[in-house]
Amino acid sequence: MGRIAKELAKASKLEAQKRALKREQHQGNTVTVANGHTGGFDADEGLINFARLPSINPDEESLEKNRIVAAQADSPQRAVYKVLRTRILQRLRASEWNVIGVSGTGPGEGKTVTAINLAYSLAQDVNHHVVLVDLDLRRPSLHTYLGIEPNRDLSDFLSGTTALDQILVRPGESRLAIMTNQTTYRDSSEVLSSPELGSLVQQLRNLGPKTITIFDLPPALAGDDVLAFAPLMDALLLVVAEGKCRREHLAEANELLQGVNIIGTILNQSREKSPSSGYYDYYG
Repeated sequence: MGRIAKELAKASKLEAQKRALKREQHQGNTVTVANGHTGGFDADEGLINFARLPSINPDEESLEKNRIVAAQADSPQRAVYKVLRTRILQRLRASEWNVIGVSGTGPGEGKTVTAINLAYSLAQDVNHHVVLVDLDLRRPSLHTYLGIEPNRDLSDFLSGTTALDQILVRPGESRLAIMTNQTTYRDSSEVLSSPELGSLVQQLRNLGPKTITIFDLPPALAGDDVLAFAPLMDALLLVVAEGKCRREHLAEANELLQGVNIIGTILNQSREKSPSSGYYDYYG
């Protein structure tokens, strides 16, 4: 409890700094944010300028090894995620959603690979920007899948010491920003329902309807993390793997997630691949 109270105090201090900054009048394309940083914020719109975010190059071997095909220009499987992108965008527009989570029923079903590929594919649409955040707090892995080690991550935001645009990095794609996490949290559900996480989600929502935020969440049946975070997101994309997700597990997940907007379910690693679906089948 002592650590949580300390973090809450830091978050309160940061919020006070942000309120003071909003009262200041600035000109140009950037404003000065916490710790004297000149960040990529638009002074008039309050939006992050993605082009000004630090650029970091993912490791090509990691991308290939982890099947991050949407980031590889020469991969024929990119078309698979374009189909998924179009279907997801249709649902988002129809419901006016822009904050989604990606989860599975258990480990090894491909939810992180799906989240990364979907984020890359959405960012390749000229009408949108995308922010991808690692919220699998017990087993964070975005940085490993991409082969990157940013200097700052989610833990710096939660501590109240670092502003949003100092944590986001741009992995080559000009319309994609990523927030990694390299810290494991034993009390993960408490963190996910904390005021700090609420502040993060609200700041991301404030980027506007053309910015889609994707949270890579832990498996739904691994604990209460997804339920704890559910009130902060608009919808959930559920990834299940053929041969790994048993029928009773899916039924249990559906019962657990009652009241959560399910934007679609992906049957991953399907043995029966149709020309339109390739590696997965989507049910929306």
